[in-house]
Amino acid sequence: MMFKIILVALLLFVIVSLFTAFYYMVKDPAASTRMVKSLFIRVGLSLFIMLLLFVGVQFGWISPHGFGQ
Repeated sequence: MMFKIILVALLLFVIVSLFTAFYYMVKDPAASTRMVKSLFIRVGLSLFIMLLLFVGVQFGWISPHGFGQ
């Protein structure tokens, strides 16, 4: 259960990072790099979540279901 809570928290951080990048895109001057940094964090978190999902399935912490069942 703790693994799923961690995944949901990381997904929420991805959403926060996305909206932060949007805010910086609208409010910051063109020379600012804060939007790029925020999007970089979002992509990094997304890749980390995919890695955690793969590890979770391999160790049996979560089980896939849906298609093909």
